[in-house]
Amino acid sequence: MTQVKCVPQMSKATPMARLIAALLATAACLAPADGFARNRAGAPQAPAPQAAPVTPDPLIVVVSLKRQRLSVFNKAGQIVESPISSGQAEFPTPTGVFSVIGKEIEHESNIYEGAAMPYMQRLTWSGTAMHAGNLPGYPASHGCIRLPYGFSQKLFGLTAINTRVIVTRDDVAPQPISHANLFVPLTPQPPSGEQMVSAVTSKVASIAGVTPAMAAPVTGNNQLPLTEKAKARLAETARLFDAIKPTEAARNAVWERVKSANRDLEAAKSDINSLNSVIADAERDAGKARKVKQAAEGQLAAIMRKAENARSPETIDALGKAEDAAEARLLELADKLDAVNDAVAQLKTGMPMLKEKLQTAETARRALDDDLKRSNQALKDAISNHGVAKREFARYMKPVSVLVSRKDQRLYVRQGFDPVLEVPVVIDHADQPLGTHVFTAMGIKDNGAALNWTVVSLNTPTKSEENRRNKTGTETRASSASKALDRIQFPAEALAAIADVIKPGSSLIVSDESTSQYFGNGTDFTVAVR
Repeated sequence: MTQVKCVPQMSKATPMARLIAALLATAACLAPADGFARNRAGAPQAPAPQAAPVTPDPLIVVVSLKRQRLSVFNKAGQIVESPISSGQAEFPTPTGVFSVIGKEIEHESNIYEGAAMPYMQRLTWSGTAMHAGNLPGYPASHGCIRLPYGFSQKLFGLTAINTRVIVTRDDVAPQPISHANLFVPLTPQPPSGEQMVSAVTSKVASIAGVTPAMAAPVTGNNQLPLTEKAKARLAETARLFDAIKPTEAARNAVWERVKSANRDLEAAKSDINSLNSVIADAERDAGKARKVKQAAEGQLAAIMRKAENARSPETIDALGKAEDAAEARLLELADKLDAVNDAVAQLKTGMPMLKEKLQTAETARRALDDDLKRSNQALKDAISNHGVAKREFARYMKPVSVLVSRKDQRLYVRQGFDPVLEVPVVIDHADQPLGTHVFTAMGIKDNGAALNWTVVSLNTPTKSEENRRNKTGTETRASSASKALDRIQFPAEALAAIADVIKPGSSLIVSDESTSQYFGNGTDFTVAVR
């Protein structure tokens, strides 16, 4: 079996994710985080919301291993078919109920020497996928479902994450079905035009991450109008989005104060540095003046020694004049040195004032730290809260999957691959088989008050089994889809929860079995069939 990478690839970070990461990385709040988008003032900005792609119509993909064919069905019936090559005898393709849990245009096997698997659509995290490959006319893969290259590209464009894929030995196809136990949506109250414009249509694409069609009244586009609970969720998502801007403005106002305090702090430091530089220059001048004065003192001392040893009147007179000149020069230099020393002392008297100014600036700057940390945290929380609500609303708008397991005697609900509900369920004649039936809501009817359902029944009786049952009166190993539904007593709690979120693309699996080995995190319900 071809091993495909079992860990989902992370998508590129959205502007919101980058902003949150930048806020978390802000160190000591001394400067705006590098990851922020910035306006002209240099302040962080909240990210622009992004619209989600249009939700495709529900599809069912059926793979027949016996016929080596893949068929795709929508609400109108079969729309396309293709030959396949499934797993060979020693590497069989697993049969059962699956869904597309990952898609990758260019993928390479990490076991079979980087074998190319173009247009890969993952069915299990343990290695089963649909992808383009060689079709020799018989099962030849290591468990994957190979498709012609052109068809794999087309199928890749048709399907979405969560598209149902049923792999069976025999040839089966969805059939229309109506039954009182099939779920119906909770019909919403018709919203007023003002409500729809202000609270729904204008907000959905930009704030909630879903298409406006999901919020609009039913117009034949296969979308349900929002229920009151969904509208409340959307309104809360919009409120949390709107809360980002004033929180951002408050944070930017604090940051402007921080920038002003930083400028005062830098100015105080600059003044001290400038004064230190001037004092240093003056002290250098004083040092030079001292050296000149010391040289003049040396010259005077030399003249005086010569005068002591002079004998002739002419020499004594000349040395006396030189001594007078040297003393005058020395007095002049002493005056200059005193002036320089006075200047240095005068400069130093200004230092305490500048240091006090620096201390005041530092105190003012530190006083803003808590305000800035609080405003940064408030902005981070506002962005995070909106992100959580946006993801929750997007998940809320996704189709729901329900599994009723006779083996477990339980009902399970998942939405967007996430568990929503698990409750006991009563099945009449629980010792008798139900079979495995996959019911899918393919569209809406009655102006959104009901859904069009189809069913794919697996492990149903063959003609010979039916004849044998008729002759012997014994029960076959599976019942019809309608009879299976007749025997299920759906809990009121589950019906209420499902009615609020049921929509086209949702499914109900009724099975004798529990979930298969391929079920887990990041998957829809998977059920094995023989």
